[in-house]
Amino acid sequence: MSEDQKTEKRRPPADDDDSLAANVKTIVGAIALALFIRIVFFEAFAIDGPSMEPSLLNGDRVVVAKYPYGLFLPFSREAILTWGSPEVGDVVIVKSPQDEEDIVKRVIGVAGDTVSMVDGQVFRNGEAVPTVEVGVCEEDSQKVVDPECRVYEETVGDRSWRTSHADLGFASRDLANWAPVTVPDGHIVVLGDHRDQSNDSRRIGLIPLSRVKGHALFIYWSNDPGREHRWGRMFQGIR
Repeated sequence: MSEDQKTEKRRPPADDDDSLAANVKTIVGAIALALFIRIVFFEAFAIDGPSMEPSLLNGDRVVVAKYPYGLFLPFSREAILTWGSPEVGDVVIVKSPQDEEDIVKRVIGVAGDTVSMVDGQVFRNGEAVPTVEVGVCEEDSQKVVDPECRVYEETVGDRSWRTSHADLGFASRDLANWAPVTVPDGHIVVLGDHRDQSNDSRRIGLIPLSRVKGHALFIYWSNDPGREHRWGRMFQGIR
């Protein structure tokens, strides 16, 4: 067999080259699409701590919709574009102006609202937010067990949600009372649902809309280390 014939025999078929190129393009396209979805549309977020009990528990994993409020690139401190505003009652992920960490909180006031707190009672626009005690905090739903913890239901308009704090005031009195603040344009007030275990607007101030990363939609996984998996919380919507 001649050298030319050997070389011809070793040369890979053109069809194999085309197939390899097509596979590479498919993989690159899939990665690009996943990154685009991650940057623009959805993101996973892990709940670390008790600040949103009883609505969100330590170890919950939630799906966050990023598109309702603006375009927030990974590792950036603020959105490069904003086009929407949260409503009172929304659970949102924000970039804390205190330490640049991502935190999850509930919106209690929007532009034009005046918000305050007196002995743990939230006031909005001069009126007490309707609040009803509904029971005691379940031990297995608390990261830090407090036998004095009580669960309450707050209602604003047609929306309601559960909160918690110790009976007859907070462990930290500076969190139980907050002087009235009027929310300027482009800002929101956020509170944690566990009112005496949350670092929120009472300490870190008002949150610019450019720091709102997304709206928490539902729990897709729930597993607090050292405890049993909470199957009943999977795919539970966040109210």
